[in-house]
Amino acid sequence: MSDIQPDPQNSPALKAAKIAVIILSSLIILALIALVVGAVMKLSGGGKTKSPAELASSFTLAPGSRIVSMDSQPGRLILRIKTATGEEIDILDTQNGHLVGQVRATAEK
Repeated sequence: MSDIQPDPQNSPALKAAKIAVIILSSLIILALIALVVGAVMKLSGGGKTKSPAELASSFTLAPGSRIVSMDSQPGRLILRIKTATGEEIDILDTQNGHLVGQVRATAEK
């Protein structure tokens, strides 16, 4: 019989514990990274979706008016409208549909 004891540094239970610690540490690091990315996206407004009710807007023309031309710029929609009293240019915000500016030219009589 030998009096040699097995080396506790090489036991299978210790190796399994080391592997479990490495795997769990990796999962904690990935969770922290996901938390930071989510916080940055939330603060920067990323991932924010608008409902169809928020996107919907309407623009009503006066009776007898018609759109002559339509142009667009970043964030703006420019309408040239022929009315019964003359012409006008309407500038609309494309995000919410509100009237940003209006230029009216009345016909001389």
